[in-house]
Amino acid sequence: MYITDMELINAKVSAMGAMNISDVIRRIIEEDEGSPEKLAMKKGENYYNAKHDSLLKQYNEAEISETENIDGREVERTRLFKNPNRSNHHNINPFHRTLVEQKVSYMVGREPTISVLGAEKGENRNFEEMLREKADEEFNETIQDWVRGASNKGQEALHFYYDEEGNLKYAIVPAGELIAVYDSAYQRELEQVIRYYAVKVIKNGREYWRRKVEWWTKNDVTYYVEKEKDLFVLDGGRGVNPMPHWWDISLKNGLEKKRTPHSWGRVPFIFLENNRYRTSDLENIKSLIDAYDYISSEGVNNFIDLVDLYWVIQGYGGETAGAIAKKLRINRAVSVLDSSGKVEAKQVSLPVSERIEFLKMLRRDIYRFGMGVNMDMEDERFGASPSGVALKFRYAGLRQKCENMAPRLKKAIKEFFWFVAEDFNRKNGTNYDPSIIRVGINYSQIANDTETVDIIVKSKGIVSRRTLLEAHPFVADANEEERRLEEEMNADEKSGLFEKTAGGEVGKKGGLEA
Repeated sequence: MYITDMELINAKVSAMGAMNISDVIRRIIEEDEGSPEKLAMKKGENYYNAKHDSLLKQYNEAEISETENIDGREVERTRLFKNPNRSNHHNINPFHRTLVEQKVSYMVGREPTISVLGAEKGENRNFEEMLREKADEEFNETIQDWVRGASNKGQEALHFYYDEEGNLKYAIVPAGELIAVYDSAYQRELEQVIRYYAVKVIKNGREYWRRKVEWWTKNDVTYYVEKEKDLFVLDGGRGVNPMPHWWDISLKNGLEKKRTPHSWGRVPFIFLENNRYRTSDLENIKSLIDAYDYISSEGVNNFIDLVDLYWVIQGYGGETAGAIAKKLRINRAVSVLDSSGKVEAKQVSLPVSERIEFLKMLRRDIYRFGMGVNMDMEDERFGASPSGVALKFRYAGLRQKCENMAPRLKKAIKEFFWFVAEDFNRKNGTNYDPSIIRVGINYSQIANDTETVDIIVKSKGIVSRRTLLEAHPFVADANEEERRLEEEMNADEKSGLFEKTAGGEVGKKGGLEA
């Protein structure tokens, strides 16, 4: 849940006369846990982990209608009937997981490009180099988890903190544990964050689940612990409570000499929104996935329970159906006493083709409304080296879905590097300006490499080298590739292979093209 009216939460906190802080926290958490937003988050996570609603359906149970005579009146009643001989197999088709992983791979499978204005002219070059070092494998893995979480839950949060050695760290904090409080005027600026989560405690030899609460503001954080059920008190194990965002600790001879409180001046959480409405990617396709699961499972159960032949026997008396079936298996025959009787075998057929066609339709709709790429190889043209235009058309839905999220991801990454730059400035006495950071998203798409390289060659001199590197199919990390090119250029200059012309450009000796 997110709260967009600061006055609402302030009113709750100011009502201490009639309601203490424990009651305030309890009511806020109760409202949040039962909110539609949090329920939708759980559903998105469940479907990503293949825990579909169809698992709850029992295919060997059915409601049957019966008519009873009560006081001379016919009364129709329904009751649940369970058939122990009926199969109860569940087919789970994790389309949501597939679509989310497509999005993550396409959008952030390749590391985002981080650049700084003016760095190409030598200005702010050190700033850009520092940011590139921070954009390492851990950063890229975190970005992928960030996008994955937002796609499943509508939004996901990243938290900055300092470890015991004073190193700046960051981690994904599940949005399901957080309540975001925004300003009441424009509902965009993050004012406070309330985090709550459960921990296991042991008391008098018994295990209990108790909740911990962190109430973050722009300047400090207050810690609460659930002493008894629904009774929240200040966490006495924290020493200072409320606490600043972090402490600067001065040591002398290995002992603490001075401790100075500091704060970021903003809440150290960054929320990545999946879209404008903070809805998950499951929202538009859940009913289609459920239908696919139900029909697929029902079909499998019908096949499992299918009897290839069933016997119609007339004029045969005195024995049970089991005895008749046994004689048919052993003797391959039974004797019919009644002259008018007969034994007839009939074969069962299932409407397989109709079921398959309906599942195909559902599959197409899931990928269409889920805005993903249907990799169904029954489309032979897909693997026949199609042109770039055909591939772009195939990726159009996925591209559109990612473009809707891209501005939010760029903004979130810029906020990420705001914390990085602030930390670096404070520790190194620099004055780097985070506002000049630029973020580029490098989409991963199956493409016709020959066409792509041809376009890149023809674009030389028209488009910047950085842009061409980002588009090149052989380049996974434009930042790293540019560094390698510079190293090679410097090495070639030192060896005398390259020389600078009067205009300052670098060219090969002997009249060869650079």
